[in-house]
This record gives sequence, C-alpha cells and structure tokens, in this order.
Amino acid sequence: MSEEQLFEQMKMWRNWTVEFLRTIPEEVADQIPHGHNNSIRWNAGHILVGWDNTMFPAVNEERKMPLSYHLMFPSGSNPENWTEQPPSMDKLIKHLEEQAILIEQECKGHLDEPLKESFLGMRTLGDMLVFHMNHENLHMGIIKSIKQMILK
Repeated sequence: MSEEQLFEQMKMWRNWTVEFLRTIPEEVADQIPHGHNNSIRWNAGHILVGWDNTMFPAVNEERKMPLSYHLMFPSGSNPENWTEQPPSMDKLIKHLEEQAILIEQECKGHLDEPLKESFLGMRTLGDMLVFHMNHENLHMGIIKSIKQMILK
C-alpha cells in the first residue's frame, strides 16, 4: 500500500471516530458500565495520546498534547485516579480532528524510515501508523459497547 493510501485510510478512520464521538452526550462520557474499566472520555483521550506519544517523537518532533493528557490517558490509567478536571469531549474531538492533519504533515515521506527503537516489534514509522489505526479501532469498539450499555 502506498504512503498516500495509508494516510487516506488513517484520515477516513479518524473521521469515523470523530463522527461517532459527536453522538456521545457529555453527561454519558464519564460513566463506566459494569464489565468495563474506563469511560468513553478515557478511551477518546487514550486514542489521542497513543498517537501523540509515539508518532511525533519518531520524527524528532515534540508531542502536541499537554502533559496532563499523557498523565490522564496512558495504558493502565483510570478516571478514578484523575486529580484534575479532564478535557471536555468537544476539546478531545477538536484535538482528534487536528491530530490526523498534523500526523500526515509531520510524517509524510518518513513511513519507510526505521524507528530509533522497536515499538512492539515494529521497525518502521509506517508499521507504527498501521498499529495505531488498529489500536484506535479497538478502542472505538469499546466506546461503541459502552454507549450501547449506557443508552440501552
């Protein structure tokens, strides 16, 4: 698959993520139904920081999200441990919209380049891009499940 096709797929999936997140009422975003570990807001923030934490540093760019996001939304974290007010869903959605554009701008022409350090066995930036598309879709499945459980 060409670089152009990969970025088009990334933006297509991100648009679907954003469109679905817009259907989530703010008052539902923090509920954690039985059987789930985190909320819709946490999953949306986790998608955002997952990309931010790896893609930009891989091309020698600074992460774009505030440090507070990286403290609220990493793997293994939980909203019950938050010590500050999380960003609104509107703010997370805005960041998600902008992030896809920034990733393409910063990473275009670099997808075949080797990573400085292997990332979960992946060796190139393009490999990591594909991982993050799949990771985002995994979390979107969780978000859809949470919404369905809350708004049944």
